[in-house]
Amino acid sequence: MKLHRNEKYFKWGLTGFLVFVACAMFWIVFSNLRGFYELLLDFFDIISPILFGCLFAYLMNPIMKRTQRFFEKLLAKTKLSDRKQLTMAKTGGLLVSLLVLAFAVYALIALIVPNIISSLEELLQQSKLEGYYNRINDWVNNVFAGTRFEEWFHDNLDSLLKILTDWLKKIDISKLLTGVTSSVYSVVMFVFNMLVGVVAAVYILLYKKKLCAQAKKITVAVFNTKHTNRLFEIARRTNRIFSGYVIGKIIDAIFVGVVTYFALLIMGMPYAPLIAVLVGVTNIIPFFGPFLGAIPSALLLLIEQPIDALYFIIFILVLQMIDGNIIENRILGEKLGISDLWVLVAILVFGGIFGFGGMLLGVPIFAVIYTLIVDGVNERLKRKRYPADTNLYYSLQCVEDLPVEPQPSYSFVSVEPTYDMHAEDEDYDDDYDE
Repeated sequence: MKLHRNEKYFKWGLTGFLVFVACAMFWIVFSNLRGFYELLLDFFDIISPILFGCLFAYLMNPIMKRTQRFFEKLLAKTKLSDRKQLTMAKTGGLLVSLLVLAFAVYALIALIVPNIISSLEELLQQSKLEGYYNRINDWVNNVFAGTRFEEWFHDNLDSLLKILTDWLKKIDISKLLTGVTSSVYSVVMFVFNMLVGVVAAVYILLYKKKLCAQAKKITVAVFNTKHTNRLFEIARRTNRIFSGYVIGKIIDAIFVGVVTYFALLIMGMPYAPLIAVLVGVTNIIPFFGPFLGAIPSALLLLIEQPIDALYFIIFILVLQMIDGNIIENRILGEKLGISDLWVLVAILVFGGIFGFGGMLLGVPIFAVIYTLIVDGVNERLKRKRYPADTNLYYSLQCVEDLPVEPQPSYSFVSVEPTYDMHAEDEDYDDDYDE
């Protein structure tokens, strides 16, 4: 009895100590938030090669899986042993995924970047800016003649044009780009981190099943059975949402950018590479993306040639209708399970905190959090023997109006999650033991 009391007091003391430590850490972090943020950035900078490796491996994994299955079907007709067939198929899939990654990097550096630089050089020429100003000036004089807006325009825009042209006279874009990239150390470290990331991605792809098995082993050792199964189900759910959404969004953005580029070339519009990259990159962002890319592009074409801006707007509207209703659904597959309102909330919250990366990853992260909240709410409702069907709550005036479900015959209520906990994980179904 005395031993039991001592154990109880020890647990109380340990709990109080941990609470005190957590409060102290919380106070230290938020009393020096800027320093803590810089410390996190330094830590992420140190492990950046591993982070690059995880990113590359995640993007390369679908290509490797499909290529490996293709090689397995070809090698199944040969007389090689199963082990050799597996090794050759896995090696072939890895090589193909590496070639795709190398081609993507080459296309970005050799094809896209020079075209963007040339478009910017053409756009920022002093004669071009003066021509833009004259066209806007004529338009303002014709439309807002005799109004206060015309007076304000001439008072402010004249000085702005003078400042901008003086700045351009002093700056050579080629020298500016050379100066930006002249930091040998930063360039070498970035290239080094990328190369180490590729090597790390290769090892991650080769030993992905073993790494997953080790993570599962640690989880089983640390948590109880109920929490372990729940964590496994959350991991599978997160992987399905992220793999389907992020990779699908990237593919869809590349498609939209390529279609925009060739459409602008066919229509003979200027700045095709710059506008195509802008439209494609911003298309990754849901909800706001098409507008973020189309509006500045249309304004740029409006200054150059107003009729081109009209044709571009019509083209973007048609492209977004086709992409949003047909192509994007085919690429992304299943919906995220959240409404457009929550997509907007996720973009605003995560984008405001983490910038462009938050806009891209905020939606799938919020989708995972949303499904966890739904599971928790449904579980509590079933424990109270209330229905989980949302349609029954539209006209609800008081709790007594809800139908009460019969009491189960067993002593505890087992709530099934939204997703099947024992569903076969599609990312592991083609992996084999080392």
